[in-house]
Order: sequence, then structure tokens, then C-alpha cells
Amino acid sequence: MNFKRTASGFLALLLLTACHTTTPLPTPTAQNAHAWLEISQPAFEHNLAEMKKLVGPNTQVCAVMKADAYGHGIAMLIPAISRAAIPYVGVTSNEEAAKARAAGYKGKLMRLRTATPAEIEAALPYDIEELLGSLTLAEDVSVLAHRHHIILRYHLALNSAGMSRNGIELKADAGKADALALLRLPNLRIVGIMTHFPVEEVADVRAGLAAFNTESAWVIHEGHLDRSKLLLHTANSFATLEVPEARLDLVRPGGALYGDTVPSHTEYQRVLSFKSRVAAINAYPKGNTICYDRTFTLTRDSRLANIPVGYSDGYRRVFSNKANVLIHGHRCPIVGRVTMNTVMVDVTDLADVQKGDEVVLFGKQGAAEITQTELEDISGTILVELYAVWGRVNPTFLVK
Repeated sequence: MNFKRTASGFLALLLLTACHTTTPLPTPTAQNAHAWLEISQPAFEHNLAEMKKLVGPNTQVCAVMKADAYGHGIAMLIPAISRAAIPYVGVTSNEEAAKARAAGYKGKLMRLRTATPAEIEAALPYDIEELLGSLTLAEDVSVLAHRHHIILRYHLALNSAGMSRNGIELKADAGKADALALLRLPNLRIVGIMTHFPVEEVADVRAGLAAFNTESAWVIHEGHLDRSKLLLHTANSFATLEVPEARLDLVRPGGALYGDTVPSHTEYQRVLSFKSRVAAINAYPKGNTICYDRTFTLTRDSRLANIPVGYSDGYRRVFSNKANVLIHGHRCPIVGRVTMNTVMVDVTDLADVQKGDEVVLFGKQGAAEITQTELEDISGTILVELYAVWGRVNPTFLVK
């Protein structure tokens, strides 16, 4: 065996591998990305202004930015939040809190779910007001706050509206005892009392609100709390828009800020668009089948556009043979299966389509639009479930 030759060859391979592994990836842009989201800063700022105008000067706004601002990108949108003087931002993860602070947010952060003691401890540098609705958890948090020599602020979650997720159940004597014991724990300071509505229906919201008003009044009285130092809050986007009496001291709109609202509120603008480009165009004869499982057969000689996006990008397989996209402001049907990285679109009737042309998977192009309703009807889910994933797996760009 020629050791010198083998060793030198191995060294060359190592050097070649090192060169390849240290080459930086290109920065994604809307020009070189295969799929991307565009986030409209003017639309988001408009929605913030509409929300502030709706609730008036006596009700604070907590802008819900969980799931990385519903997939829109919390770091990109925080500057608009700060300019609008939104006093609260609602988060769920420590990463979201870190991004908000890194982007310069000086207001208050409220966690909108139950967190583990380890999460809470790791989040202390971000000064989050935590959500507590369990005595045993609160006892652990009290211990860690004592260990760090701090007074940790929290919002007491009640199960008044019947979500049965984060809140203490005050219908039972044991729940009432837990609530009062929680209030007495050292190194914790209550700053708010809240509940969350499980149903977007006016009568259901009003019933939950009535229960909350009764239960929060009981907590304040029996706990000897100063009402003037507490924020009472219940209202998500639906309740804020449709049940004015639910607004109380603070509202927690999420979807409305991104344009995801009930049909009666058209003043809120869609913030997000999901886009790709035509990668290639091929001609196929009548009778050809398209993509996996031969689910679509061409009924005429056709021109098909290859779009480099698929279910790995969050564009779900359920859209196969059902959804449309926009090209040149025209609706074009998806034919065949949505595959992992590609969809095929029939552009036979658009003679001027070329590779590189913009494709809108969700949002507007000219006067045409791929709407929330059509994607929800096809997918059988809510839009936020879709775009929370889109934002996690695709590059996102702020459009000013």
C-alpha cells in the first residue's frame, strides 16, 4: 500500500470538504427564493390604527404575536408595534420574547399560555408577565422568584368562559381555595385577571363574560385586591370586534391585526401574501396523466407551468386538483397532486406566461385574489394553521 499517496489523497479530500462546508449559503431574496411570504407594513400599521380607534383611549391593546406573529415574523413587525405605542405584546415562547426585546420593544410582554418553571426561569431577562392558573405551578414559580430575589408579575387565569385549558375552575370549592392560596404566595404580584373564549359566537361570549365578571369580582373581594391596580381582560379578536362589552381594561387581538377577521369587518387589511415563481413551462398532449397516482388526465393538449413549491413548504397536499393560483392576474388551476416540492398549473389559456413570472398562492394579484374562504373550504382547517407553518418554513420579506 502506498501510504504517502493514500495520505495525500485523504488530506486533499478533507481540504475539499472543508471548503464546501464553510461556503456560506446565499441570502434569500424574493428574486432567488423558490417560495416566500411578503408582509405588508402599511397594512399592518393600518390594522393597528383601526384597532386602537375601535377600543378607544380607555382600553389597552395587547398585540398577540404568538407563533412568531402568526407566521408573519415578530422581529419585522415589532418596530411598527413600538411606533404605534402598543403597550402590551402577547407571546408564548421565550424565543418570541427574545426577538421582541432584540427588536427594541420596551413595552410589557404577556405570556398567553401556561409555561414550565424552567421556561419561566429562562425568560427572566425578558421581563415577561406570566400566566398562572394552577396552584402547584405557582408554588414552583414563587420558589424560583424567591431564589432570584425578584417579584414576578402574573395574570391570574380563570376558567370562567369554559376553555378548560389554563384557568382555575372557580365553580368548585377546591378551585376557590386554590385561587386564594395562589394570591398569598410570596414573590408573586398579580397584575391582571383573564379568561379566554372558546367559541366565536356572540351568545357564548356573553355567557362567558357574565361568568367572568362574577368570578373576577369574587377574586378581588375575597383576595382583598386593589381593583385599580388590575387589568381585567377577556377579548380575543372576535370578542373585541363583535361584543363591545367584553373589551374591559385590555383586549388581546391576534388575527384581526393580520387581516384575519369576520366578514362584517372589512376595514382590516390582509397583511400576508404567499408567492412563488414559474420555474418552467412544458407542453403535454391530451390523455397524459399528471404527477403521482395519475389523479388528473389532460382533456386537451396543454401547457403546464412547473411551480417550485409543495407540501414541504406548507402548501398542503389537500390542495391537489382543487386550488387555484394567480398568474398575470388570472386564476389558474392546480392539476395533479401537490408533491413535496412541486405543483403543476394549467396555463394553456395564458399564452404569454413565461418562466420567472410571479405566482400568488395566497393573496392578491391585480384585481384577482386567492381568498381565506377558499383555502379554508378546501383544507378543512382555519387559515392561521396554514400561515403559521408558511412563515416557519419560508423566507419572509417586509414590503414597505
